[in-house]
Amino acid sequence: MAPPRALPLPHFTLPPLAGEDHLFVAALRSHISASPTPAAASLSRFLPGLTPLRLTHLLLLLGPLLAQGIPHGLLPSPPPPLPLAVLLHSLPPRPCAELLASVLPSVTPHAFPDLLHHVLLTARLAAGAQRAAAVPALDVLFSSCARDKKLSRATLAYRAMRAHGLLPTVVSCNVFISVALRLRRPEIAVSFFREMRRCRMSPNVYTANMVMRAHCALGQVAEAAQVLDEMSDWGISRTAASFNTLIAAYCRDDGGVEPALRLKKRMEQEGLMPNEVTYNAIVHGLCKIGNMRRANRLVAEMRENGVPPNTVTFNTLIHGYVRLGDNEAASRVHEEMMSARVGVDMVTYNALILGLCNEGKVKKAGRLVQELCRAKLEPNASTFMSLIVGQCKRQNSEKALDLLNAMKKSGFHPNYDGYKMVVSTFCKNKDFEGALDVLRDMLARCMAPDKDLLHEFFEGLSKAKKLHLAEDLRSVANGKRFIPDVYYSGAYRNKDEERNER
Repeated sequence: MAPPRALPLPHFTLPPLAGEDHLFVAALRSHISASPTPAAASLSRFLPGLTPLRLTHLLLLLGPLLAQGIPHGLLPSPPPPLPLAVLLHSLPPRPCAELLASVLPSVTPHAFPDLLHHVLLTARLAAGAQRAAAVPALDVLFSSCARDKKLSRATLAYRAMRAHGLLPTVVSCNVFISVALRLRRPEIAVSFFREMRRCRMSPNVYTANMVMRAHCALGQVAEAAQVLDEMSDWGISRTAASFNTLIAAYCRDDGGVEPALRLKKRMEQEGLMPNEVTYNAIVHGLCKIGNMRRANRLVAEMRENGVPPNTVTFNTLIHGYVRLGDNEAASRVHEEMMSARVGVDMVTYNALILGLCNEGKVKKAGRLVQELCRAKLEPNASTFMSLIVGQCKRQNSEKALDLLNAMKKSGFHPNYDGYKMVVSTFCKNKDFEGALDVLRDMLARCMAPDKDLLHEFFEGLSKAKKLHLAEDLRSVANGKRFIPDVYYSGAYRNKDEERNER
């Protein structure tokens, strides 16, 4: 199927100046062109009579002088589309981008198509008969909309360019793809890259690397690997970042460490040395599957190859040992980290605190909290959650509740697991009044208790003969909405018995 025929750029002519309009524009042009450059305040007497037609003719007459800067106050806010379009064509790309960065926020969604129409309409008028001269202004408009995180406007600009046989530069395309990734819209990045290939736009290494990231974010690791393989066909040299993107994606999957190691070997065969990002990704994958021996061998290889382990490396090892319940090994890694004078951050402390709290060693965890405060670090949500875990392990429901309240006062929002642990601990301690208070808070935050938690709470109330406390939940916000009536009546037990009989 033949590609659609490109539309010609439209011809557009301005009404000629005559009479007072001609005299006004001639006088203002002479004033602006004077040497030395007149002060901005001297333009004030001209501004009331500056109509869009006069301003458009003035901008066409000034031409190269605009590259030195637009006289302050000459362009009203928001600017009329016709003179603004002419001005965009008259400016070099960098000043054009700076002008658009200041103007675009004031352009409403309804007004943007009109501005785009005028940019196309005035392309021949501003650039004479040179068709290619329309590209810079349209390309800058496309990239500026993308930088402003207005992908819908950028898409409109791109479609207008393509309809007239014009294409953006690869740099502008990279801006669009980069913003799509920052906005967590990888599917837009992939779709736009396919459009680039259909239009035979040549990508560069940055394009390919970002598209690989987009595929990985969508879980399309095979497609990302295909992009890596095809880079040489596109005339692009693969970089360490290209391999690292795919290695990190492999290591996020449980069974992806072996493909990542093969990719690292291929990377070395192509003359690219693995860096700390490469090693850290594979160490993370090994720690995730609990293969700490192999992870440590890889860290030793890092040192042999002159790549010193950094904070991320040590934190990954500490997390790996904590996941396995080996807090002694985690402490040894921490000591090694300190002796190597590698920076310790909140991730380090949170991992160590979680390991201690999982064993119920809340006093040692408390000393680590004091240590991180001395290091001028502030406890975050993960720190509080770890301490709550520790208190719940020791069945200290009141202290766990104090930590929950302290967490909220510090501006953090406890998640469902935190609330559930505290309610369960109160139930185990047969303190149903405390459990009721925490449940009220959960319901007020629109958190629906799951079946297991409701069974534990209501069974405890039934055995303690305190079912009257449950009635208080009906009047609480969302109490009736999130807790079925069968729990208040006790009928849920009959349903469970019927299921068991079946």
